Amino acid sequence: MKHIFKNSLLLLGAFVLFFACKKEELDLAALTDFPPGVFSITPANGAVVGSGQNFDVVVKFVSGSVSTLASSTVTLTDEAGTQIATKTQSLTGTADSLLIEGSSFNAASLPLGKYKLVVSVTDTKGKTQSRTTGFEIGIKPNIGIIGSATPGGWGEDTDMPEVSPGVYELVITLTDGEVKFRADNAWAVNWGASSFPTGVGTQDGPNIPVPAGTWKVRFEFPSGAYSFTPAITFASNASALYLLGSFNNFQGSQYKFNLVADNTWVLNEILLRPGDLFKFSEGPNFMGQNWGDNDGDGRAELFGNNITFNAPEGEAYYTITFNDKSRLYTVEFLRYPVIGIIGSATPTGWDSDTEMTNIGGGNFEIKMTLTDGEVKFRANKSWGTNWGGSTFPTGTATLNGPNIPVVAGSYTITFNPGTGAYNFEPDAGIASVGIIGNATPGGWDSETAMKPNGDGTFSLIIGLNNGEAKFRANNSWDINWGAGSFPTGTGTQNGPNIPVSKGIYFVTFNANTGEYSFTPASIGIIGNATPGGWDTDTNMAENTEVGVVTLNITLTAGEAKFRANDSWDNNWGGSGFPSGVATPNGPNIPIPGGTYNVRFNVNTGEYSFN
Repeated sequence: MKHIFKNSLLLLGAFVLFFACKKEELDLAALTDFPPGVFSITPANGAVVGSGQNFDVVVKFVSGSVSTLASSTVTLTDEAGTQIATKTQSLTGTADSLLIEGSSFNAASLPLGKYKLVVSVTDTKGKTQSRTTGFEIGIKPNIGIIGSATPGGWGEDTDMPEVSPGVYELVITLTDGEVKFRADNAWAVNWGASSFPTGVGTQDGPNIPVPAGTWKVRFEFPSGAYSFTPAITFASNASALYLLGSFNNFQGSQYKFNLVADNTWVLNEILLRPGDLFKFSEGPNFMGQNWGDNDGDGRAELFGNNITFNAPEGEAYYTITFNDKSRLYTVEFLRYPVIGIIGSATPTGWDSDTEMTNIGGGNFEIKMTLTDGEVKFRANKSWGTNWGGSTFPTGTATLNGPNIPVVAGSYTITFNPGTGAYNFEPDAGIASVGIIGNATPGGWDSETAMKPNGDGTFSLIIGLNNGEAKFRANNSWDINWGAGSFPTGTGTQNGPNIPVSKGIYFVTFNANTGEYSFTPASIGIIGNATPGGWDTDTNMAENTEVGVVTLNITLTAGEAKFRANDSWDNNWGGSGFPSGVATPNGPNIPIPGGTYNVRFNVNTGEYSFN
């Protein structure tokens, strides 16, 4: 009985093995017997082909090895479906292509408009696949790349050759910086985005951050899709490298290294704080290899312990380098996020910092008016890292050094946290303040001067358009103030543009504190020729034209003037009638009796009585 049972088991095993093999063969066949496919079509779906180009139509096909390619038909039509060209061709193997030469359908003479490509393909078992795509023949721009990372900086484009319809490529060496793509060497049409090395640029999008290197840059028009691929390859033991740590919950692709030389990976900038933990990882979620440091000696071990960050500079931006062959790594101080000046001599006292501007080379600068008192420099608005010194107006500050004694005055203050060097350069003073921007009459080219009030404040009645504005001193950009708030705020040196809404405003600015305000102003006409005499203004209505007010009014023979906010602080007069150019505090305007359409422009002073 035992013998029979043993033989039965052997028979059953052979049966199972036989059918297991047959099943494997069936699966293999199924995996290679799929319908034919369209691998690529040129011109691509959504592409724009330049008018006058003699382009070809190219379609590439793929299929499995069990039922190989047999034949295909490709038809080119206009948007209405009228046939322009068609071609049927036999295909062979698992990959083949069909070409319709542009000269065969006179591609260069096709008019502007939209076109369709209708594609069908059949394999040797009769399975078919069909696809319809569209493209456009249009006026195509020249595409260039521009920015601080390019050889021409922000002043000059580097042109990108068109390698296929709507596809532009260029091999270029870039520095650390930013770039954008734009059309026809002008800012009217430009693309930007915040992602690297790939993304989709949008009109007026942000600058694209770019690390130094030699890149093959690709841009697709009109979709805005772009990519940066290393043009030079280096040896490496890791397929990619990421920094994972307590600052990103030990996962994510935000901190990805660039391979800059054989086995050498660099993360250009990351904000680290004392106590942060991190490891090097081949994948963004610890897939593949990862490295930590068991001994804290700067040489990582495969699957080693978390590395604890504790650099003497404290919270700051650092550059991290890792060699995946030697496993040596470095964490180098780059810059502090914020450097400020604080003290009894500053406008905000010891309560809050006044931020300084990073001007490059490790230097920070600010222009400000100080009182007699003391100051210190500090990082990140915290006493954790601060510098002081005992000499004035120049010296070398030390960590936790003494308060710097200051004499009252206006200064250009510079400080280098790396060396500790500081300097208080006396400022020549602010002779004038103007308002400038695309919301102002002079645009960004010419400022409108404000009236000094003798106490460091300036004021102006002005008509503004929807747009942006800034204040600046001495008709120069050396000293300028901006902020993001409207209608009131406190401008900071080199601050952002101030958003402005259309209207006529009484604008005030304090050059000592940076405080500003835009208060809606009323414009009226007053005089013995008006219904209210010299006692009461008759208000005028703001026109759709910027800075212009109008009024229909019956006047008696006499005189009149224009003024703002029912006050003589801002008034205009002139000697001409029925038109002229009024000047501040000018003479009374002579008026004969009659009914008039009165018009006055607060920006130019032009007036008319019609």
